[in-house]
Amino acid sequence: MTDAQIFTIAMSVILQVAMLIYSNRGLADSKETLRADLRSGFARMSSEIQSLRTHLK
Repeated sequence: MTDAQIFTIAMSVILQVAMLIYSNRGLADSKETLRADLRSGFARMSSEIQSLRTHLK
């Protein structure tokens, strides 16, 4: 194999690993955003349920 071929293969592997790491970081950020949205939605839903309970009594 020539130096150019080895360089091309090495760059291909490095780019694939870099893309994998970058996509995993994006997934982690999305997961944190979803958790925050779920927490706020759950808090809102809990307050609505409590409000309905007081109106039904």
